[in-house]
Amino acid sequence: MPTTVAPVRITSYGARWGAPPRHDTGALVLDVRDWKWDPADTAVTAPLVPLTGLDPDVRDYVLSDPKARRAIERTGRQVLALQRAAAEEAVHLYVACWYGRHRAPAVARAVADWLAAHGTAADVEHRDITRPLIHREPARQLESCVFCRIAAGTAPAQLVRDWPEVLAIVPRRPVTPGHLLVVPRRHVRDVTTDPAVTAAVMQRAAELGAELTGDLNLITAVGPAATQTVFHAHVHLVPRRHSDGLPLPWTPQQQ
Repeated sequence: MPTTVAPVRITSYGARWGAPPRHDTGALVLDVRDWKWDPADTAVTAPLVPLTGLDPDVRDYVLSDPKARRAIERTGRQVLALQRAAAEEAVHLYVACWYGRHRAPAVARAVADWLAAHGTAADVEHRDITRPLIHREPARQLESCVFCRIAAGTAPAQLVRDWPEVLAIVPRRPVTPGHLLVVPRRHVRDVTTDPAVTAAVMQRAAELGAELTGDLNLITAVGPAATQTVFHAHVHLVPRRHSDGLPLPWTPQQQ
């Protein structure tokens, strides 16, 4: 029998920002990515987006999901069972949503409150709660974005490949034969905005690149000083040939 009670540590995090911290002791993961939260449902969530899961309005909205009460109680009981078996080693609970700002913090705090009501204190950390806001752009901004219009089918483009989350199109002014743009359907400003969106784009770009027999560049830009002119993330897939005469943006042109 353990002589002391194992500490309980709860961490909320956003899955899009990477896995939870590594640990060497017992751990549970509660994935709430499919719980109630849709930024596109602006009538409900628009006022909540600037807040966090620690705000009562967000907490009440998240915990109104029919799954919430059962999942919180079940998770709390699992933590207590793991604590009883853990001797003096810390017990970790990781609560994941997409961005770690709304649902995961609300649920992590709710589990901690349930444990407190059952005589167990828990340390709670919200790893990604202060990350920059990421949500769907206002409709007027999307209407001004050429890639959003192409994804919506309201602007013309020569479509090469079409996946649920990504498009591959021929740019208006290809710089080499076979030059393609790989573009996410979702509007994000650049490849640093949302790691999951960038991962999807790079996966599809790699698939297309693997179909080629020659050399190529995969090129993207972040910000005007880096030559970004369309502020919707995209990757250029540029087939290359020896002596094609194409200078890269950071290569001085030779006269």
